[in-house]
Amino acid sequence: MPVPEKLTGLAPAKVNLTLEVGNKRDDGYHSLVSILQTLSLADEVTLTPAASTSIEIVGPFSGGVPADSSNLVWRALDVLAHLLERGGDTFHIRIVKRIPAAGGVGGGASDAATALRLLGRCWPAAEENMIAAAAAAVGSDESFFLTGGTALAEGRGERITPLPSLPRHGVVLFIPPHSLRNKTATVFAAFDRDGRIDAPTVSASLADSLPVNITGADLYNSFEQVAFDCFPGLAQLWEKIVARISEPIRLAGAGPTLFWIGPLDRTEQVYEATSDLDCAVIPTTTAGSLWKP
Repeated sequence: MPVPEKLTGLAPAKVNLTLEVGNKRDDGYHSLVSILQTLSLADEVTLTPAASTSIEIVGPFSGGVPADSSNLVWRALDVLAHLLERGGDTFHIRIVKRIPAAGGVGGGASDAATALRLLGRCWPAAEENMIAAAAAAVGSDESFFLTGGTALAEGRGERITPLPSLPRHGVVLFIPPHSLRNKTATVFAAFDRDGRIDAPTVSASLADSLPVNITGADLYNSFEQVAFDCFPGLAQLWEKIVARISEPIRLAGAGPTLFWIGPLDRTEQVYEATSDLDCAVIPTTTAGSLWKP
C-alpha cells in the first residue's frame, strides 16, 4: 500500500498516577510499577513523503526539541523500517509541540508512538508485534502510548496492561521554566544514592479500585523523595501551589512538571488561583485511548 500524501495524528501527554521504583536489574534498568493516564493535551505529528528525511518543530514548546536524527520520531521511523527490512521511505516530519519537552509528561515518547501508529495504517507488514517491538526499542514510555488511556506499566515500563478507564478528571500542569540535562539519569542516580526501594502497594491498590474518582492524595511517585534535590526551586514552587489551592499535588514522571488532579468543575478555579506563578500553567483533562482497535 502506498503511503498517502500526508499522515497526521495527535500525540497525547500523560501523567503517572503512581510510580514505584524497585531494584536495579541486570540490564541496568530499574524495575518499575506505574499506572499511567493519558491527557487531552496533545502534540500533533504529521508525516509527509519527501525526497529525504527532515524534521520541523513548531508550537509553544518547540524550544530545545531536537530537529535532527536524535529526535524520537525520526528514531522510531528508522527502527520500524529496519525491523521490516524496508528501505527508501523518507519523510518530512512536522511536530506541533504543545507538550513541554523533558517535563515528565511523555511528549517525545508519545510523538514517537504516534508516528509508529500512523505508519502501521499504510505499511502492511507493520503488524502489532512489529510496532510494539519498535516502540520498546526506542524507549520505555513508547509502549504505553501505543494504546494510551489508563494502564499498568511494569518491567522497565514496556509491559503494558490496560486497566478500567479512569473517570474524566480535571488536570492542571505546572511546568517550571528549566529542566535538567540528562534528567532521567540524574534523578535515577539520586534515587539510588537515597537507597530506598518501593514495594508496589499503591499501584496494586489503585488498579484494583478502578474506575474511581481520585485526588492527588490517592497517588504516589517514588521520585518525589529526591526531586527537590535535583531541581532547584521545585520545593518552593510546590509550596506556593499548595498554599494557593489547599490541595495536594504530585510530581509528573521524573519531573520537573507538577500536577493537580481532581473534579472537572474545580479545574478552572485551580488554574485561576495559580496562573500568575513563575511557571507555565496548563489546564487539561484526562482522556481515553486515541487508538481504538
